[in-house]
Amino acid sequence: MHLAEHVLGLEIFEGDVFIDQLDHFKEAGAMGTAAVITPIGSITQGDKKHVFYSETEVGPLTRALYDELTGIQFGDKEGPEGWIQKVEF
Repeated sequence: MHLAEHVLGLEIFEGDVFIDQLDHFKEAGAMGTAAVITPIGSITQGDKKHVFYSETEVGPLTRALYDELTGIQFGDKEGPEGWIQKVEF
């Protein structure tokens, strides 16, 4: 959420999203403790199917967020203050 808002300039929110509100979203993704984003192509309820950006291609916003996050993880991009901790052996 931090990267989406502060790096990509996207408006973010936390809250419930109801099935009849899906048309408000251009793209959708799922994130977990592995800290990557997986695009969601569509959501189906009964006979109604909502397709986000594409069922076969990653959307540009999802790709930008993924690239930013993995860039930080691999050290190719600088992370926000306090995100990177040097571990010495």
